[in-house]
Amino acid sequence: MRIESEMSRKRCFNPVGIGMVVTAFVVTFLAPASRSFGQGMSAPTKEKTLYQRMGGYDVIAGVVDSFIHQVGEDPAFKRFGGGRSHSSLVATRQLIVDQLCNLTGGPCMYIGRPMKMAHAGLEITQQEWETSMKFWKTSLEKSEVGEPEQKEFLAIIENLRKDIVEKPDGNYPQGGKSTTQN
Repeated sequence: MRIESEMSRKRCFNPVGIGMVVTAFVVTFLAPASRSFGQGMSAPTKEKTLYQRMGGYDVIAGVVDSFIHQVGEDPAFKRFGGGRSHSSLVATRQLIVDQLCNLTGGPCMYIGRPMKMAHAGLEITQQEWETSMKFWKTSLEKSEVGEPEQKEFLAIIENLRKDIVEKPDGNYPQGGKSTTQN
């Protein structure tokens, strides 16, 4: 009796048998009702993300590189990169790429600080923000990103303004000065 009981238990936990039961359960009860198996209906198509429509990681990285180059060339923005090591600048670039990859629907994970915290104390002005938006637009055009995707991308960047701009009126603290021009 004991031998028969152990053999019955072994048959119940046969991995092949369990796999068949699980498969049957999933197909029967968990398959979406809208999906038709072999009845001529196709599965619903998923709209492409902005990340995909822009061209993926390499395009976003190219847009970021172009933006960073323009910021680095503008004397009004020197205060943001001065005194930082090459390693620090490279890490910042990667954080920007990862964040934009994520915000556009890509597979990247942004592990940086929230924008308000990351930009606190930098006293970024409205004028600097507007200039940076022109840099983003130029970078998107240089990377041959389509007009609809440019608008969507710029809207994502624009959504960050409230957390980045600290001096909306453009006034600097005592001794501060901007040379940025519109």
